[in-house]
Formats: sequence, C-alpha cells, structure tokens
Amino acid sequence: MHFPTWPKAALDGLLSRVPLRPLAVVAIAAFLAEARLSSGADLSQAVVREKYNVVTLAPNRASEAQPASTGSVIRDEGVVRTGTDSRAGIEFADLSLARLGANSIFSFDAKARTMNTTQGAVLFSKPTNSGAIKIQSGAISGAITGSTGFISTVALEGVGPAGRIPSKGKGTTTLVGMLEGKFNGGARWTDGAGREHTNSFRLGPGEMVVARPDGPPRLAQFDIPRFLRTSPLVKGFKGPLPNEASIARAVAEFEADDRAGFIDRSNVLVSTRPRNLALVGRVVPPDVAAQLRQSGNDGFLPGIKGVIRAQLIWNTSADLDLYLTLPNGQVVSFGNVSVTFNNGQAVARLDRDNNGQTINFPPNIRVENIVINGIPLSGLYRFMVNNFNSPNGTDSFTLRVLYNGHLQVFTSTVAAGQNSAPLVVQVPVRP
Repeated sequence: MHFPTWPKAALDGLLSRVPLRPLAVVAIAAFLAEARLSSGADLSQAVVREKYNVVTLAPNRASEAQPASTGSVIRDEGVVRTGTDSRAGIEFADLSLARLGANSIFSFDAKARTMNTTQGAVLFSKPTNSGAIKIQSGAISGAITGSTGFISTVALEGVGPAGRIPSKGKGTTTLVGMLEGKFNGGARWTDGAGREHTNSFRLGPGEMVVARPDGPPRLAQFDIPRFLRTSPLVKGFKGPLPNEASIARAVAEFEADDRAGFIDRSNVLVSTRPRNLALVGRVVPPDVAAQLRQSGNDGFLPGIKGVIRAQLIWNTSADLDLYLTLPNGQVVSFGNVSVTFNNGQAVARLDRDNNGQTINFPPNIRVENIVINGIPLSGLYRFMVNNFNSPNGTDSFTLRVLYNGHLQVFTSTVAAGQNSAPLVVQVPVRP
C-alpha cells in the first residue's frame, strides 16, 4: 500500500503527479512480446456467467450486436457491450474473469492473448496457474500473470475531478488499479510539441495509474477494502473472485498501514462514473511508503531531530521549499536557514535547500527538514510549503510535524509559484 505525496505539483489532493520513469519503446515491446508468448492462457472463448439488464454480443467489431443471455458463448474477437445500469460477468476457459460495469465495451484477441476495454469499467481476475495475458485500454498496455485489478476508460472531455487538466484534444482517460498481484506496462502520450513518449510503470496491490494521451501518467493509491465493499464490479456479482487468498493478504497489508498511520481516509472520486469505481485513499508514491515503513520513527525519514521536528518529502524535480514562521514573526527558510529566538533559549534550523536536483533517498525522494531545539517560545508555529519552481505545473508533497508526541501529517499538492495551506503547531505557555 502507500500513502502521502509531495510538494510542487498536484491535482487538488487527488492524484500525485509523479512522473514515471521513461522506458524505451523497444524495451516495452520486448516485454509484452514475451508475455504474449507465455503458454497456458486460454482466451479462445468465454461464457457469459452473469447478466444484468442490457448486454449484447457481436462476433467482431464490424458485425451487428445481438442480445446476450446467461450461458452465451463468446468466441475469439467477440465484442461484449453493456447498457446503462447493466453488468456482465464473463469466464474464460482458464477460469480468468472479466466483469463489465455499465456502458462498457470489451473484446478479446485469443492469438495475441489480449483483453481490450474500449469504454467503461472492467474488473479482471486471472488465476496464478495460467500464462500471461495482455491488458489494453486507451493509452495503456501491459501484462499480468495471476492478478486481480480494474480498468476504467472515460472520454477525455469527461474526466472531471480525476484530471483537472484542460483537454487539448479528443481521446480517453484510462485508470488501471491492482487489488492483488502485479501489472507491468507502459503509457503512451504526446506532448504539446507533438513528440511521442512512452512511460513505463509497475503496479502492485493498492496502486493505480491514470493515463491520458496529452500528458504523462500519474501514480496514485486507492483504498482496497473500500473498493471491495462498495464497487459494483465486486458487489454487483454473485460469485467470489479468484485469488481470494492473495486479495486477503493485500487487505491485511493495507489495514496494517492504516493502523501505522500511513493511510489518509480523506477519499476522492477518481472517475466521472462513480458507479464504475470505488473511492481512493491517500496518494503516496510506493517508494516513499516503503522508506517510511522501514524508518520506524513516526514515519520520518532519517534526519536531524529536535523538540519540534518538521519534514517535507516529495519525489519530483520541482524546487519545493519548507518555511516556518515563528510566533515572533521571524521566518526560517532557504534564505534564512538558522534563527535564534526566545532570548537565545531556542534555535530553529533548516538542514538543506533542496532545489529538486538532489535525491536524498533513492530512487527519487527529495527531503527538507526544519527542527527546533532548546526552549521554544509559546505561541503558534506555522509550517508551509512553497513551490518555487516546477516543470510540472503542480506537485504533490507530504509534510510531517512532530511536537510533544503529537504527529501531524499533511499530504497535498501545490502549484508552481504558490504556497500550501499552513500546518500549525501550538506551544503552550510554560507554567
């Protein structure tokens, strides 16, 4: 699982705008080719196991669709469509499942071992003892072996709260999330100058990628237990999901992270089709989550300690800055890294000015710390994040502040040239 995010770019606390590492197109092609050659995955035909309201079948994209019934056989290149308030559950010969939400279009190619979602939302689940298959939708393609996840594809113009980026053209926004197992793939997009890019990504349980054709993909996390409790892709069907033991382990890990304070329960919708997707939880890049779990020190990455300790973390090349305004109005920042106050009884110090080019913890974690030692002045201490400069427009960050055993965690985003909301610590008057 994973949680917080970092400063200098963000989608209003929705999605961490975390640039994913580029991967040469040839490398992705080679990987997917290997996945296609894996033996054991049988997508030669499927059977409609569950049907609710309007479900139609067509032998291929060019053929006329006919009403489907429970038990209908879908052969290679067959196309399944669902109507409004409709669902369909499909089972393949190797016991792989595809569950279609409302207004969805789904097809499969047996020779290429590919499941394709053109529109709507689909939950896919594949037994661990069958070969790899390819999942394709919109700008995303990737491979799974034994895994359970979901895809949602909506029109670019209808992205709503998940995107917050003005559309520069037609196309779709695609979300892929994993309940258990792994998804290895790539997302294709074109920049404003017409240059084509492919970004690689790898998803594990509780991780989700959001991809669109006019910008780099974003990585986010979602609440696995809530998805299982609320999504029609789960609750709207009678039969159990395969790989139940793996799903249970993923839920247990998520709940352990939640108890440890690594999960923020402020949820947001990730689709304009909320019936097709559950809510997500705190956005946190997985590399940072792993570092924080291992630190064992209230979630702080290693650094200087103090009576009051504040730590800013982010994982983009943005130049984010941590500021502290003391009760007497003095400011600690990159321009004034050390301040002595309270009649010389206390010192507040910034450990470094990280302009985004220094990676403090591999593979891409940036950190700034401000600590106060001595006898702090009573009053309010206001910590704030400034996005001094960013190539991303907005960036995600996590700010943690510890005082007198009380930990505050603030995960949000901040646009280039803007300040975040403050995180405030109150030091009481000494008796």
